Amino acid sequence: MSKGYTKQEVEDWQDHVNKKTDQVAKDGETYEYELFLTHEDGTGFIVDCREDIVKDGDVVSSEYAEGFIFDDYWEAEIKLKEIEGRLEKKNKKIFITNEVKTLHNVLGREIEPKQKPTLWTVDLNTVFKNILFDCTEDELEQNVQEFVISEIQNLDWTYEKADVNVSKTMKRYE
Repeated sequence: MSKGYTKQEVEDWQDHVNKKTDQVAKDGETYEYELFLTHEDGTGFIVDCREDIVKDGDVVSSEYAEGFIFDDYWEAEIKLKEIEGRLEKKNKKIFITNEVKTLHNVLGREIEPKQKPTLWTVDLNTVFKNILFDCTEDELEQNVQEFVISEIQNLDWTYEKADVNVSKTMKRYE
């Protein structure tokens, strides 16, 4: 599934669309399409399509056509093939660059599937059950919050993969 875009990315795209020149190929010019699949840390897998107008083998103008961001490589590759198929049906000239697959084939980098959430049991080692506070009733809530926060910052804890059968009765935090 596509992650979607941030508000800033959407605003940038809207600005781009409003400025778009609606390029049209003239005599002797042809349309070519460049598809890219790349990966950026912190962003994900990016599928972009660029529309170029070419004359005598040289790019006369180039415009961004569409783009998608995915958490998972395999979903991004499906989108790349979908766009490729759509353009092939229209008999368009297409150039494809799949940097992720190239890095995998040349450098042996693994293409990691998106990690799925796993249930974990967490034991919180706390030493307090009944705590005495010397304060007014108005100060009590603030004192309790400060105490709990200070304890959490120094909390000792362990974890392990959860047994699904046992976990069904436990509180679930996602």
